Parts: sequence; C-alpha cells; structure tokens
Amino acid sequence: MCGLAGRFHPDRLPPDPSWPARAATLLAHRGPDGEGHWSDERCEFVHRRLALIDLSPTGHQPMGNEDGSVWVVYNGEIYNYRELTAELKRRGHRFRGTSDTEVLVHLYEESGEQMVSLLRGIFAFAIYDRRQGRLLLARDRFGVKPLYYARHAGQWVFASEMKAILALAGFRPEIDRQACYDFLGLGYIPEPATGFANIRALPRASTLTVGAAGEHVREYERIEPRPDRARTMAQAVDSASSALLGAVQAQSVADVPVAALLSGGIDSSLVVAAHSRATGQGTTTFNVRFPDRAHDETPTALAVSAHYGTQHHTIDLGERALTPEAILDLLRHFDQPFADTSFIPTYWISRAVRDRGIICTLSGDGGDEAFGGYHRFWLANRLVRAMQLPAWVAGAARAAADRLTGWTHDWGRQVAKAVRLAQAGRVDSAVLLAGLSSYLSEEQKRELVLPLARKRLAPAYRHFDGFHPPGVSDLEELSRRLSQTLFAVSLPSDMLRKVDMMSMRASIEVRVPLLDEDLVTLGLTLPHRLKTDGRTGKLVLRELARRWLPSAGQASQARVHDSAGRHAHGRLSRGARRPAARAGGPHEGPPGPYARGALAAPVPGRAGRAGRPRRRHQPCGAVSAGVRDPLARAVAAGPPALMVSGRAEP
Repeated sequence: MCGLAGRFHPDRLPPDPSWPARAATLLAHRGPDGEGHWSDERCEFVHRRLALIDLSPTGHQPMGNEDGSVWVVYNGEIYNYRELTAELKRRGHRFRGTSDTEVLVHLYEESGEQMVSLLRGIFAFAIYDRRQGRLLLARDRFGVKPLYYARHAGQWVFASEMKAILALAGFRPEIDRQACYDFLGLGYIPEPATGFANIRALPRASTLTVGAAGEHVREYERIEPRPDRARTMAQAVDSASSALLGAVQAQSVADVPVAALLSGGIDSSLVVAAHSRATGQGTTTFNVRFPDRAHDETPTALAVSAHYGTQHHTIDLGERALTPEAILDLLRHFDQPFADTSFIPTYWISRAVRDRGIICTLSGDGGDEAFGGYHRFWLANRLVRAMQLPAWVAGAARAAADRLTGWTHDWGRQVAKAVRLAQAGRVDSAVLLAGLSSYLSEEQKRELVLPLARKRLAPAYRHFDGFHPPGVSDLEELSRRLSQTLFAVSLPSDMLRKVDMMSMRASIEVRVPLLDEDLVTLGLTLPHRLKTDGRTGKLVLRELARRWLPSAGQASQARVHDSAGRHAHGRLSRGARRPAARAGGPHEGPPGPYARGALAAPVPGRAGRAGRPRRRHQPCGAVSAGVRDPLARAVAAGPPALMVSGRAEP
C-alpha cells in the first residue's frame, strides 16, 4: 500500500514547484518507506512507498517501462501478478524486478485501458502514456483503495487523499451542500461526492481517461446479484470453503510478515482459519477489547487463536484513545464528514499492529454484503409480510404502533416505521432501501435544516434508485436489491473508506479476502433462503464456521498471550452457547448511524421527487461491519453473479 498524487495537463503543466514536496509530506503516513517523484512538461507523479513486495530499489515508484514511454504510480496489491508476469514474459516483455507494480506498465503496453479487467486485487493507479499524451486513472472493483481527482487551471490533479489536492497552489475548495445534506441521514457522504463540489472520487470499477479531447469516465464492471434458486447449502459451503482458501492464500503473499485482525466474529475467524489451512502456518493476530461486555468478543477471539496456534495480542483502548482531542484528530484526517464511530477502534488496532513492527494484515471486512450478514436481510422477511397486509390492516397497525410509541422503550416506534417502509416499498423500493440505510429520515432532516438552506436539495432516495419496476413485494427481489445497494452505496463510502483511512494513517496495509472476486461472485448467486432463515444471517458462512472453528466445549478454556504481556483466559459465555434459534443476529454496526436499529425513525412518503430523472443503478458499497455476535453462538447454531460489462458514462 502506498500514497500517490499527480498532475496532468494535455499541453503544459502550470508551474507549482513546491507542490510535489507538500503532497509527499501530506501523504507520508501512507508510505514511510520511501519517496519518489517524476515529471515532464505535461505530467507529474508523486509517490510514498509502504514496501511489501520487492523491497529492493527495483520496486521504487514512479516506475517506467524500458524506454520511458509509460509511467505509473500505484497504490494496492495485484494478487494475480505472478500469473500476469509469466504471460507477459512469454510475450516478450522484460522485467527488471519482482514487484506487482511493474506488471501494470507492461500490461498497459499490451492491453491499454482494457488492462483493468485482467487485474485481481485492490488498487488505485495512474498511468501516463507519453506517446499518446494521455492519462489513465483506475480503481478496483469494490472501491477498496481510494482515488480523488479535481480539475483546476486547465490541469487534472489527483491523489489518494484529498489533502494533497487541497495543497495545490490557488485551489479553493467549495462546499457541496447536497453531499452534506446526504450526510445528515446516512452518516457518510456517498461517492462520487466528497463534500467538496470541486473534488470527486473516482467511482469503484471505473477508469478516467484524460487527453486533448477532454475526460471520459468508463465503468468497466457492474456488480449485480443473480440468485441461483437451485443452489443447495452443501454446494454453497463447499464453494465458499474453496474460494476462501484460495483468496487467503493469494493475499498472504508478501515479502514481509502478514498478520490478521481477529475480532472474534465469524468473518475474521474464518479468515484466520483459512490462513492456517491454506499456508500450514500460524500467524500473529490482534483484537480490541471493548469495555462493554455485551459488545466484546475477546473470549471468542482467544478461543480461535488457541485453536489455530496464533500469537495473539488483545488491545485495550486506553483513555487516551477516547479523549475529544484524539477523536477530533482522527475525524480531521478523513477530509470530509464521517460518523461511523468504529473508526476509533479501527485506528487504534492498526496503530497497535504497527507498533509491533507489522505492516500487513488480513481482515474479515466485506463478508456481510454478499452473504447476507446484516439485520436488514432477515428484517426483509417481515417487511414482505407487512407489504401483503390489506391496506386497512396496515393502517390500523401503524396507528396502534404510533400510539404505543410513548409507552414502550422502542417497540412502538420500530413497528410504526416498519409498516411505513413496507407500504412505501410496494410503490418505490428506493424509499424502503434508503430508510433501512439512514440514521435520520428525510422528515427529520427537514426539521433540522431551514427551508432556505435546503432549497433545491434532493432526498437520499436517489442513491437507492434505478430498479424497474420501482416497487417491490417479492422477497427474493427485495433481497437482491438489498445486496445490490449495499455494494452500490456504502461499501466504498463508509466501511472501506474507514478501513483505508484509519489503517493507512497508522501506516499498515489491510487486505480483505472476503472481497475476493470469486468469493463475491459466489455470494451474489445465493438465494435469500441461503442468506437468512429470518432469525439470523450469513447462513453459508455460519455453516462453514461449524466445520472450521472450535465448538463451545473445545473453546471453553483458551490461554493466550495478550498485548500487555499477561495471559488471558477466554471462556465462552453462557449466552454464546445458545442455539441460533434463540440467539440474536449480528449488529448492523457500532454505536453510531447503524447501532440504533434499522427502524430508527418514521419515514414519510417519497416527497420532492417530481421531475427528477431516474438514474441507472450503479452497484457498489456497504455498511460497516461493526461488532458481530459471539462466534460460538453462531457455531452452536448450527453467477446473480459478478457481471462484467464495459460501459461508457455520458
């Protein structure tokens, strides 16, 4: 992982001699192992290196091809770089080193812009073609690695973080009122918006080509669920096992040690198990101990660590991590509004990993989106039943729930909102999907913002739009739309943004095996019945956990070394041993926009949409994974594929 920045002008760059040094300094946390700079009259590249593969000088960036006609700066990991290198060598390309970066310049020579479809991994890169006078920016399929860009004084400027763009001489950021209004409800700013009207995020699975004729954005792959109703649980679990082993093996390749973040949830525990099974080796694992025992999964993390023989460290968040100054410092680092409070433990566990001399880890992020891990998936079963109620019954239920709101802690409010969402979803699923994803409803946002200030501002429904027909009443179709909008809206904008910004601030790389292309493709073929039974979710991964992870009895006594040099005993709680039929499912997220429940506020009808054109739905994002159920509870409980299409946006 690295930090990159650059400028490009089709004719000649305007002078700004001090900008490369300013950009390199602002991105130093992303790459403390080296700094590079290259320029000609039309293009300038800046790079900060975090060295993981080919630690020698041949891995230095910016990197050119043999004759210097193609140059690249790159952030990420290409997991199939060895296979691509072998093929390119057979075609006559000559390599100076063994880094995955060098694959990019030769692959561009071979395939041009179409090269991105051949890459497996997480990446954001810029390629400058000197002969053609052209710049190519590209970003990975799911938006794991960020890339921002802006146009200023006739030039295009781009960077891994917006702070490097803001450092450009004469650049004046402009507040994006619409993006800030969206933030009020969602708790994050949906890409490609950034909070600044004159800075954009390059969308996931997209390229931006810039030349004398202007700029052109192309979506090179679309992510769409296509449930295979004939798929069985046994087939799905076998396929998940094989795909996860392959993903972890490929993502464990580095010239430095690769550790793992072991929260104690199903996803991270399966990644640790897959690492042991795929490599035959133990690794170093880390988790954060939460003061609230209801949200703390340390005992389960210790049990998994003991079972697979990892060297485990438990990190306790000290008072320093929770001071207003520390939290505000992290919030400022995002360069835009962000309200998912799980960024706090994400940063401090990343910092602890770095303090122990490790710079590369595997994580369990990304499994909830494809495999149905969020509460909204089993809530869908009830919402569809509510959609099927006669209008008079639904009205009576809503009125009764409204009256009970003042007499119950939460039940009346949640039922009232559920009925409203179900009724709205029959007409327009965007209202339902937005309601499940938002902390504040559009009605509550209107109460917070003065009429003049919200003039010409659109509701957040448009981010969940584009389905035909707009309404939904079929459970399988609702589940499909839930998956698609998770990949479309919040995965790059919330969860992956949090992980990248906080881990790279601590100068470590976090790899995400559960977002391997084959594994996601499998998840997107699952019918709803293989995602949830109406009481809990991620049924396929839970069944795989039964095969791979320690049972409650095996894990009842776990003795491992924690971060303070003490020995901790992990005993699975009585609640963790309850069957899944009696246990609750995983939380949507940490305290913040998602922890207050999917039914947090009343949702009005879809007002304010008249005259607004529907946009073609473009999948992407996901809600942050947050804290999950204790693993032992899950263990006791017993392609709609990746669509590939090249599409030019107007």
